[in-house]
Amino acid sequence: MSWSDPDPALVELFEATVVAVRRVERRTLFGCPAAFVGGHLAGAVFRDQFVLKLGVADAERLHAGRTPQAFEPLPGRRMRELFVVPRGVVADRRALREWIGCALERLAAWPPKAGTNRSRGRRAAVGVAPVPRVDAFERLGPRSREWLAGAGIDSIERLRTTGSVRAYVAVRRSGARPSLNLLWALEGALSGERWQDVAREHRTSLLLALEDELASSGAGRG
Repeated sequence: MSWSDPDPALVELFEATVVAVRRVERRTLFGCPAAFVGGHLAGAVFRDQFVLKLGVADAERLHAGRTPQAFEPLPGRRMRELFVVPRGVVADRRALREWIGCALERLAAWPPKAGTNRSRGRRAAVGVAPVPRVDAFERLGPRSREWLAGAGIDSIERLRTTGSVRAYVAVRRSGARPSLNLLWALEGALSGERWQDVAREHRTSLLLALEDELASSGAGRG
């Protein structure tokens, strides 16, 4: 298993529980499946961890009075209000669904982030012209799309299947010489975040994932 490859069984469980909820939007985070509500991250699978966004009090109840296990994609890099679900709860489908419901209901009460479907609907309700929807792949820019096409990645669906890090490596192998801004942009296209935010908040995690991918594939930094 590489730095971020998720456990297939957990992915299947995540798809059948969290992603199956109608109001959830499926995206990708660190190359792993993630779920968003109103633009807010609700949960994800990372390697062998099932992660949910919960308030501290709920997290303490989830961990039965023990110190909640905060989600850290890297040691010391804690992600705010994201907690690892104990294995015993993950194994209990009924209990897991209750905690998923708790996380989703909490986020449903939050104001949606700008650019989400709900905020577009709110603009329409007050008579404001909606912002035209732009496919995430189109937002990458012509040169980035040209590089991706040269690597055999010609749609957002294919990019999701490949993941941002492997797509970046594939572009390099095709002969292009992209900067790391392409990696930030690819992750942003998959997660819905601005590439500037990705570069600021996920730089270390993505660079470690890139090093792992280059080492496992035998490719150099170039």
